[in-house]
Amino acid sequence: MRHPLLIPDLRELIRDGELAGLRDYFAEHHPGRVAEMIEDLEDGEGDELFRVLPPRNRAEVLSYLEPARQDRLFEVMPAQEAAEMLHVMSHDERADLVTRLDEDVIDPVLPYLAQAEREDIRRLTSYEPGTAGAVMTTDYVTLPPHITVREALELLRREAPDRETIYYCYVVDHKRRLIGFVSLKRLILSRRSAVIEDIMQRDVIFARVDEDQETVARQIDRYDLLALPVVDGSDQLVGIITHDDAMDILRQEQTEDILAFGGVSRDAEANQESYWTGRIVEAVRRRIGWLLLLFIAGTLTSRVSKFFHGVTLDLRDLEIYVPLMIGTGGNSGSQTVGTIIRALALGEIQRADGWRVLFRELLTGLLLGVLLGLIGFIYIFAIHRSAPFAAVIALAILFICMWSNCVGAMVPILARRLGIDPAVVSAPLISTLVDATGLVIYYSVAMVILIKLAGG
Repeated sequence: MRHPLLIPDLRELIRDGELAGLRDYFAEHHPGRVAEMIEDLEDGEGDELFRVLPPRNRAEVLSYLEPARQDRLFEVMPAQEAAEMLHVMSHDERADLVTRLDEDVIDPVLPYLAQAEREDIRRLTSYEPGTAGAVMTTDYVTLPPHITVREALELLRREAPDRETIYYCYVVDHKRRLIGFVSLKRLILSRRSAVIEDIMQRDVIFARVDEDQETVARQIDRYDLLALPVVDGSDQLVGIITHDDAMDILRQEQTEDILAFGGVSRDAEANQESYWTGRIVEAVRRRIGWLLLLFIAGTLTSRVSKFFHGVTLDLRDLEIYVPLMIGTGGNSGSQTVGTIIRALALGEIQRADGWRVLFRELLTGLLLGVLLGLIGFIYIFAIHRSAPFAAVIALAILFICMWSNCVGAMVPILARRLGIDPAVVSAPLISTLVDATGLVIYYSVAMVILIKLAGG
């Protein structure tokens, strides 16, 4: 509970029907804090608290609530109240909410909205999910190129209260084609008689409506932009993606990558729920597919062990260190996979870098193997007083580290070349494959060294 001292007071105000007191209290708090208080209350109490808020405050608070709770609160609202809230919501969040709701919930609300608002919702919800068009907002400021700074500031004063952001003003021609932009700072510092066309910046970084949302978000992050304009195939300005939306996109994509990296299905709904709100049945459904695949792949390890079981080599202690070999290879491979997937996501590794990456990870595996192998040799020799057996452990660790690093590096790169998301080729799968091949390396080294010594 995030606000334990406030909750009893809130409950008392709700019981006493002190609506005016509640409104005054919440007017002094950030919408995010109010949302936290609502979530700390029981569902019925939180819903009652939400209904106390005026429409504009409801819209602000709603954006900080979990999507499932947003949907439930909207579904129980009278149609006219719901329309009033949609009217003051930011355009992109309004479209997201409508997209999630069933038609029988949203259809009674739409007649209470203006035609322009209905058209805006229809247009924003028509874009393919995961694209720039699906996450952009149409709540921005445009300026014609021929007006003066004084006229632009007057226009800005009139439009600012109804716009999500005014820090960038986009300059469009008579066909709404994007030709430049001017920042609020530039407007304030320029001469009032200056013409927008003369002070605007013509080199505009923009996105296309059908571009992948993650690519667009990374552009905003890379160039440290407050917003990025989005244009259609005719270069007409159709929306913008703001910095806070870009951060939400990156967080969503990172959530998907982390789930996939752990071998969990990348369902879209998984990103919309917290750990506690997610149902156990859904968690099982998302995990079972990869676990079955890993279970089948894990049988390779037992088959390798069975194949070499008949090779006693007069050293029964050999099998004691199988977990050490498996753990070393799996951990080394998982570390490499995490490093490579991150580098691919950030664009640090390009298509032509495959051999460079392989060489780098091979060298890394060699150095790790030498260090771990040396420690392993000293440890095993101290216990068994057998230099040949210690050499088997040391060399096996060396070769396993080199091999697992190469596998962990190349599998994500090959997946990217085949058009498969590298995060889907998860660490558990690579770890399982490295387990099986690591045992082959371990027993093979033992056979070569110990049988040769026995023969000599």
